[in-house]
Amino acid sequence: MSPDPEPESAALRVIPLGGVGEFGANATILQSETTTILVDFGLMFPPDRRQPGVDYYVHDPELIFEQFPELSAVFITHGHEDHIGGLSFLLGYRQLPVYAMPYTLGLIRHALPGPELASNLREVALNEPVRHGDLEVEFIGVTHSIMQACALFVRGPGGTLIHSGDFKVDPLPKDDYPFQSQRLRELGQAGVDLLIMDSTNATKQGFCAGEAEIMPGLAALMTKAPGRVFLTTFSSHMPRVRHLAALAEAHGRRIAFLGNSFNKHFRIAGELDYFNDRDCFVSNNQAQRLPDDEVLYVVTGSQAEARSALMRVASGGFLGVSLRSTDTVVFSSRAIPGNERALALLVSDLERKGVVVHTPRDHHIHTSGHAFREDLAYMLMLTQPKNAAPIHGEYHQLLNHHHWLRDMLPEGEVLLIEDGNEVVIQNGTVRVMGQYDCRLLPIDGNQEWALSRKVLKDRKDMMYSGLLLVNGSISDAGVARFEVQGHGVAEPAVGEITDILEEDLNQMVFDPKMSHSEWSLLVYQRLTASLKPRFSGRPLTKIVINGRVTR
Repeated sequence: MSPDPEPESAALRVIPLGGVGEFGANATILQSETTTILVDFGLMFPPDRRQPGVDYYVHDPELIFEQFPELSAVFITHGHEDHIGGLSFLLGYRQLPVYAMPYTLGLIRHALPGPELASNLREVALNEPVRHGDLEVEFIGVTHSIMQACALFVRGPGGTLIHSGDFKVDPLPKDDYPFQSQRLRELGQAGVDLLIMDSTNATKQGFCAGEAEIMPGLAALMTKAPGRVFLTTFSSHMPRVRHLAALAEAHGRRIAFLGNSFNKHFRIAGELDYFNDRDCFVSNNQAQRLPDDEVLYVVTGSQAEARSALMRVASGGFLGVSLRSTDTVVFSSRAIPGNERALALLVSDLERKGVVVHTPRDHHIHTSGHAFREDLAYMLMLTQPKNAAPIHGEYHQLLNHHHWLRDMLPEGEVLLIEDGNEVVIQNGTVRVMGQYDCRLLPIDGNQEWALSRKVLKDRKDMMYSGLLLVNGSISDAGVARFEVQGHGVAEPAVGEITDILEEDLNQMVFDPKMSHSEWSLLVYQRLTASLKPRFSGRPLTKIVINGRVTR
């Protein structure tokens, strides 16, 4: 950490810890002279699939509290995993109050491992400012691909800030949480020193299509479908499910969910009376008793996840549901970068089974939850900020957004920032003044354990080259005998390695006074020297001498 000296007058500091320079792990520190809060604390899925056993990354809570020991509250913009997925780690390290909308709190409560961590969850309402220390935070409704998404307006002694959260401008959302244009306009007229704004789709022209605009395309496919329809989209997208409920009713179909994640989101939304008419929703057992042309299955698997409902149905069956040649599968989703190949294989497998498959490549059946250029321009027009900075995106998106903002805001300062930059708002001006450290921990999701570099290296070595287990016995006279077992190593290679051991090591005489670790080092050196010219990739090697794992 190397922040500059304190400014002389009151200031509001903004320090993004994640999500600015990469997608995911969104987290931003906001700090006055006496109060420090955190906006969002998400996870990041591995950008590199060559990291075996890493389910996701989270920020290191120890480093955060080391740099910001006075951190005293968390404010959450919405309930996507890249904004809330790290909270169990943060709250496990130190209990903090967490402020969020009711639906977001429901998702957080479901994810926390015990009731003690949920004791400090605080429900908020739109446009009712929360006072925390000398900071005041107001939640403002925006539209996104999840219920109750919000932007945040923050007022402190040093200035004012709007954090856009993830958003787009949907003029016709089918719920009770519209984009609050009027409130944003009022805040803009009162004065906004800095707007930090979603860059995810900053390179795309026009307005992002609203949810209602994709319904005609989905309706046409539903009309053509002779039998059951399996529709997959992101499981958190209850706004789309609400549209689908009206669509299903108009076409004489009932909706059944397949996949735990959909059932979780539907249950939490139902507790908030989000669905006015629940008659069109049935259980899987009820759906199986209906005629095929009266069923719409909404299923997990939009990214061809291995254990998702759609993958399991396609692989032979799931919960009594298997594919028929009269079925139609609709992908109302985009491929997240890195998942394209898996999705292509899934589509091919479905078509091989005689199923009709529709994707957004051929039909207007999906829309993003993130702002295009005209959405961004609308937000800029409403809030009239003195200064701006792009957030939420990789460097390519940030840079394009930055260039565009400079044209749109010629009188103000437009900052190009990345994770760890300290932005200081003071007397209506903004500048970058320092740099903080950011560190992500790789997590094995099954146990929620952080993985060390050594564990990651061992897993990668085993993934590419396998594991060799060398069992050795050394007599009191120093005579050695070795055998080798290979796991994930070709059988001929194991035989060749065994021959090497017999030739190079079984003839060795060890000093009985040597320790197990000294024996192990000698064996490892000889084995490595023997293997290197014969194998391009060296397996992970474990050596056991006289029953003790020594290396």
